[in-house]
Amino acid sequence: MGKSSRSSAIKKNNQALKKKVFGPVETARIERQNAKLLALAQAPKELVMEDNKADQEDSTSTEKEPETSTKDTTMDVDEDGKPKRSKREIARMQEARKARAVSKLRGSRSRPRNQKEFPAHKLKKKVHKR
Repeated sequence: MGKSSRSSAIKKNNQALKKKVFGPVETARIERQNAKLLALAQAPKELVMEDNKADQEDSTSTEKEPETSTKDTTMDVDEDGKPKRSKREIARMQEARKARAVSKLRGSRSRPRNQKEFPAHKLKKKVHKR
């Protein structure tokens, strides 16, 4: 009896495990993380940056490719990469934007959802009161 997860025996066992087993493991993990962070913080930043630059220079020197002429590969595309919109479409969008702004100012004229009354379904049988 008393073997559910709410029983005091199970609770005491879990508390003991937390103290004896999982507690030291967790503190050791936190200490390792702190040591790693301190090592990163104390490392000279210039040396770290120089190492990255040296790696980048090595990779760029090994990957030299012949340059293609830009005149042959350019395409007749806008610099933005966006398609141009017609005057008609721009006017329609501006009109819609104005309508949204006006409706925000007026607020909603419809009833809240919890107060709406929906019509009865056509196929539902009508109950006549006598």
